[in-house]
Amino acid sequence: MQLLTTRGYAVLLPDAPERIGTPMKDLAKAVLPGVNRAVELGIADPDRLGVMGHSKGGYGTLGLLVQSDRFKAAVAIDGFGDLVADYGYLDNSGAAWGTWAEHMIGGTPWQYRDRYIENSPVFYLDRMETPLLLVHGARDDSVPSFLADEIFVGLRRLGKQVEYAKYEGENHSPNEWRYPNQVDFCNRLIAWFDKYLNPARR
Repeated sequence: MQLLTTRGYAVLLPDAPERIGTPMKDLAKAVLPGVNRAVELGIADPDRLGVMGHSKGGYGTLGLLVQSDRFKAAVAIDGFGDLVADYGYLDNSGAAWGTWAEHMIGGTPWQYRDRYIENSPVFYLDRMETPLLLVHGARDDSVPSFLADEIFVGLRRLGKQVEYAKYEGENHSPNEWRYPNQVDFCNRLIAWFDKYLNPARR
C-alpha cells in the first residue's frame, strides 16, 4: 500500500464482514458504502477510483467488479473467481485448500450448487466494465494459476479490457518473488493505475 501512497494515491483498506451463503453480495454491501464515504469526505475522486486485492482479496476484487461499475481500473493478484473449480484443486501435497469455501457457503457444492455459482464471479464476467490487470505466480500452490487463466480467457472472449501478467516460477506471495519480478510487478501495477486513473502522469 505504501507504494501507492508514495505515488499520490489515497488507499482505503475496508473490513468486509460476510454472512454464510452470500459472501459476494456482502462484500459489495460492506465496501461500496466505505468508498462512497471517502468520496463524500473529499479523499477520493469519484471519477478516478481503483480497486485491487491479493488472494481472497483478488476474489473480492472480481466480486466487486461484477457488481459495480464505479471503478475505473482494477488489479487482481493471485486471486480466483470460481469457487467450484477451486474446490476441486489438489496441491502437490494432496491438500484440497479450496474446500475452505464450505465455511463461506455453508456446505459442499453438492449441497449448495446454486450458492457456489451465485458467489463465483466467473459466471458474471459479462457484467464487468472495469479494465482489469490479472497478476499471478505460475507456480502458485495456494491459488492455482489456472483460476486466473479462466478469468482471462472469459474476459478476452467477451471483448473486455484485460491484461494478464503470469510470472513463471513464482508462488503465491509477490513479496517472496525474485527481485526482478517484484520490480516488474510494482512497475506494472503503478503503470496500470496511472493509465486509467492518472493519465497526466504518464
